[in-house]
Amino acid sequence: MAKEWIANLAQDIKQKNHDAAEDYGRQQHKTGIIANLGMPFFTTLVSCLEEDVAEIRRELQGDLTSADTTFQIVNINAAKLTRDRFPWFDAHLIHHDNNIVLEYAKDRGIAGDLNLDRKMVHFTFEVAADDAFSVQQSFSETPRSFQSPEELSRYIVELLFQP
Repeated sequence: MAKEWIANLAQDIKQKNHDAAEDYGRQQHKTGIIANLGMPFFTTLVSCLEEDVAEIRRELQGDLTSADTTFQIVNINAAKLTRDRFPWFDAHLIHHDNNIVLEYAKDRGIAGDLNLDRKMVHFTFEVAADDAFSVQQSFSETPRSFQSPEELSRYIVELLFQP
């Protein structure tokens, strides 16, 4: 039979660390969901962006505001979008761990200094208590939540193309 002080210590550990152990287990579960769904979400997002940019290109064809818009898949974790004018922009979309970062510069006219006034928008993968997966805009006064890659693609395209 165990010594009484060991039994008391074990009981004390159980009581005082139960919540922390539960929190750790939930966090590990969420980390697993993000590991399984994060990359497929990003891959679909890149595909949606490519389709949306191609559709804008078709809609503007022949118009004065038509300009070269390039979509380039840099690697499995990064894509680059550029447009020459009306508006011009230079944007990089990067997936890293549980984040997606959009770094960009843009202006209403023609191409300017790519290093001037670059902005960054951070998105973080989130898992709700019911295991629902989403992407949350980080570091914003009014953060937005995106349930699908299509929603996030629309947000990014509107951000880049609107004046």
